[in-house]
Amino acid sequence: MGAVEQNYYAILGVAPEATPQEITTAFRKLALQYHPDVNPSEEAKERMPLLNEAYSVLGDAEQRRKYDTRKSDRRLVPIPTKSRLVVQRAGASVGVTRKMDVVLDGAVIGSLAMGGTISFLIEPGNHKLQFKLDLTSSPVQRFACAAGTTVAFACGAASLVEYLFRSVTAPENALFLQRVA
Repeated sequence: MGAVEQNYYAILGVAPEATPQEITTAFRKLALQYHPDVNPSEEAKERMPLLNEAYSVLGDAEQRRKYDTRKSDRRLVPIPTKSRLVVQRAGASVGVTRKMDVVLDGAVIGSLAMGGTISFLIEPGNHKLQFKLDLTSSPVQRFACAAGTTVAFACGAASLVEYLFRSVTAPENALFLQRVA
Protein backbone atom coordinates (compact mmCIF):
# COMPACT_ATOMS: atom_id res chain seq x y z
CA MET A 1 0.00 0.00 0.00
CA GLY A 2 1.55 3.32 -1.09
CA ALA A 3 1.95 6.45 0.94
CA VAL A 4 -1.00 8.79 1.14
CA GLU A 5 -0.46 11.83 -1.05
CA GLN A 6 -0.93 15.20 0.63
CA ASN A 7 -3.75 17.52 -0.39
CA TYR A 8 -1.63 20.44 -1.51
CA TYR A 9 -4.64 22.71 -1.98
CA ALA A 10 -5.66 22.20 1.65
CA ILE A 11 -2.10 22.75 2.86
CA LEU A 12 -2.01 26.16 1.15
CA GLY A 13 -5.64 26.91 2.03
CA VAL A 14 -6.78 27.48 -1.55
CA ALA A 15 -9.48 25.96 -3.72
CA PRO A 16 -8.55 23.58 -6.57
CA GLU A 17 -9.78 26.29 -8.95
CA ALA A 18 -7.34 28.87 -7.53
CA THR A 19 -5.36 30.98 -9.99
CA PRO A 20 -1.55 30.86 -10.01
CA GLN A 21 -1.55 34.32 -8.41
CA GLU A 22 -3.84 33.13 -5.57
CA ILE A 23 -1.56 30.14 -4.95
CA THR A 24 1.53 32.34 -4.81
CA THR A 25 -0.17 34.83 -2.48
CA ALA A 26 -1.36 32.05 -0.14
CA PHE A 27 2.11 30.48 -0.06
CA ARG A 28 3.86 33.76 0.70
CA LYS A 29 1.42 34.59 3.50
CA LEU A 30 1.88 31.16 5.12
CA ALA A 31 5.65 31.19 4.57
CA LEU A 32 5.89 34.48 6.47
CA GLN A 33 3.86 32.96 9.30
CA TYR A 34 5.72 29.64 9.52
CA HIS A 35 9.27 30.45 8.42
CA PRO A 36 11.75 29.15 11.06
CA ASP A 37 13.48 32.56 11.26
CA VAL A 38 10.17 34.12 12.35
CA ASN A 39 8.48 31.23 14.15
CA PRO A 40 10.70 28.80 16.12
CA SER A 41 7.79 26.52 17.17
CA GLU A 42 7.61 22.79 16.45
CA GLU A 43 4.48 23.36 14.37
CA ALA A 44 6.42 25.75 12.12
CA LYS A 45 9.24 23.20 11.71
CA GLU A 46 6.67 20.62 10.59
CA ARG A 47 4.56 22.92 8.41
CA MET A 48 7.24 24.77 6.45
CA PRO A 49 8.48 21.69 4.50
CA LEU A 50 4.84 20.85 3.65
CA LEU A 51 4.24 24.40 2.44
CA ASN A 52 7.36 24.27 0.27
CA GLU A 53 6.36 20.89 -1.17
CA ALA A 54 2.82 22.07 -1.91
CA TYR A 55 4.02 25.26 -3.57
CA SER A 56 6.68 23.46 -5.61
CA VAL A 57 3.91 21.34 -7.15
CA LEU A 58 1.04 23.84 -7.42
CA GLY A 59 3.29 26.77 -8.36
CA ASP A 60 4.55 24.95 -11.47
CA ALA A 61 1.89 24.67 -14.21
CA GLU A 62 3.07 21.29 -15.54
CA GLN A 63 3.46 19.68 -12.10
CA ARG A 64 0.06 21.05 -11.06
CA ARG A 65 -1.56 19.51 -14.15
CA LYS A 66 0.02 16.11 -13.34
CA TYR A 67 -1.01 16.39 -9.67
CA ASP A 68 -4.60 17.26 -10.62
CA THR A 69 -4.71 14.32 -13.05
CA ARG A 70 -3.44 11.86 -10.41
CA LYS A 71 -5.87 13.28 -7.87
CA SER A 72 -8.88 12.88 -10.20
CA ASP A 73 -7.85 9.30 -11.06
CA ARG A 74 -7.92 8.14 -7.42
CA ARG A 75 -10.83 6.16 -6.12
CA LEU A 76 -13.21 7.89 -3.78
CA VAL A 77 -12.76 7.22 -0.08
CA PRO A 78 -15.80 5.35 1.24
CA ILE A 79 -18.07 7.32 3.53
CA PRO A 80 -19.10 5.39 6.64
CA THR A 81 -22.78 4.48 6.72
CA LYS A 82 -22.86 2.48 9.95
CA SER A 83 -22.19 3.17 13.62
CA ARG A 84 -20.22 0.90 15.94
CA LEU A 85 -21.67 -0.30 19.25
CA VAL A 86 -19.12 -1.71 21.70
CA VAL A 87 -20.35 -3.45 24.86
CA GLN A 88 -18.38 -4.84 27.78
CA ARG A 89 -19.42 -7.05 30.66
CA ALA A 90 -17.92 -5.62 33.83
CA GLY A 91 -18.46 -5.51 37.57
CA ALA A 92 -18.89 -8.30 40.10
CA SER A 93 -18.73 -11.94 39.04
CA VAL A 94 -22.36 -13.01 38.93
CA GLY A 95 -23.65 -15.69 36.63
CA VAL A 96 -20.04 -16.45 35.70
CA THR A 97 -20.89 -19.52 33.68
CA ARG A 98 -23.88 -17.90 31.94
CA LYS A 99 -23.80 -15.43 29.12
CA MET A 100 -25.45 -12.02 29.39
CA ASP A 101 -27.73 -11.15 26.46
CA VAL A 102 -27.30 -7.83 24.65
CA VAL A 103 -30.73 -6.52 23.62
CA LEU A 104 -30.91 -3.70 21.04
CA ASP A 105 -34.31 -2.27 20.18
CA GLY A 106 -36.04 -5.31 21.68
CA ALA A 107 -34.03 -7.99 19.86
CA VAL A 108 -31.12 -10.04 21.22
CA ILE A 109 -28.08 -9.21 19.06
CA GLY A 110 -25.41 -11.14 20.98
CA SER A 111 -24.22 -12.57 24.29
CA LEU A 112 -21.34 -11.65 26.56
CA ALA A 113 -19.26 -13.97 28.73
CA MET A 114 -17.87 -12.62 32.01
CA GLY A 115 -15.22 -10.00 31.25
CA GLY A 116 -16.03 -10.11 27.54
CA THR A 117 -16.27 -7.29 25.02
CA ILE A 118 -18.00 -7.42 21.65
CA SER A 119 -18.61 -4.95 18.88
CA PHE A 120 -21.53 -4.58 16.46
CA LEU A 121 -22.12 -2.48 13.36
CA ILE A 122 -25.54 -0.84 13.72
CA GLU A 123 -27.65 1.60 11.77
CA PRO A 124 -27.25 5.24 12.81
CA GLY A 125 -30.18 6.71 14.70
CA ASN A 126 -31.97 6.41 18.03
CA HIS A 127 -31.78 3.09 19.87
CA LYS A 128 -32.71 1.35 23.11
CA LEU A 129 -30.13 -0.90 24.76
CA GLN A 130 -30.63 -3.36 27.59
CA PHE A 131 -28.77 -6.33 29.05
CA LYS A 132 -30.42 -9.48 30.46
CA LEU A 133 -29.00 -12.22 32.66
CA ASP A 134 -31.42 -15.00 33.58
CA LEU A 135 -34.50 -13.27 35.07
CA THR A 136 -32.67 -10.00 35.77
CA SER A 137 -31.89 -7.07 33.54
CA SER A 138 -30.44 -3.60 33.34
CA PRO A 139 -32.54 -0.48 32.91
CA VAL A 140 -33.23 0.43 29.28
CA GLN A 141 -30.68 2.98 28.02
CA ARG A 142 -31.72 5.22 25.14
CA PHE A 143 -28.94 6.58 22.94
CA ALA A 144 -28.38 8.14 19.55
CA CYS A 145 -25.48 7.57 17.20
CA ALA A 146 -24.38 9.00 13.88
CA ALA A 147 -22.74 7.24 10.95
CA GLY A 148 -19.04 6.67 11.48
CA THR A 149 -19.20 7.05 15.28
CA THR A 150 -18.62 4.58 18.08
CA VAL A 151 -20.68 4.30 21.25
CA ALA A 152 -19.64 2.07 24.12
CA PHE A 153 -21.38 0.74 27.20
CA ALA A 154 -20.40 -1.35 30.21
CA CYS A 155 -22.87 -3.54 32.04
CA GLY A 156 -22.74 -5.84 35.02
CA ALA A 157 -23.43 -6.12 38.73
CA ALA A 158 -22.06 -3.57 41.17
CA SER A 159 -21.51 -6.28 43.78
CA LEU A 160 -22.67 -9.82 44.40
CA VAL A 161 -24.70 -8.83 47.48
CA GLU A 162 -26.40 -5.96 45.68
CA TYR A 163 -27.13 -8.18 42.69
CA LEU A 164 -28.72 -10.86 44.88
CA PHE A 165 -30.79 -8.26 46.74
CA ARG A 166 -31.96 -6.55 43.55
CA SER A 167 -32.66 -9.83 41.78
CA VAL A 168 -35.40 -10.35 44.36
CA THR A 169 -36.61 -6.77 44.95
CA ALA A 170 -36.11 -5.13 41.53
CA PRO A 171 -34.95 -7.66 38.91
CA GLU A 172 -35.35 -5.09 36.11
CA ASN A 173 -32.60 -2.98 37.74
CA ALA A 174 -30.31 -5.72 39.07
CA LEU A 175 -27.59 -4.87 36.54
CA PHE A 176 -25.97 -1.48 36.01
CA LEU A 177 -25.62 -0.03 32.53
CA GLN A 178 -23.23 2.82 31.95
CA ARG A 179 -22.17 4.64 28.78
CA VAL A 180 -18.39 4.87 28.57
CA ALA A 181 -17.89 6.54 25.19
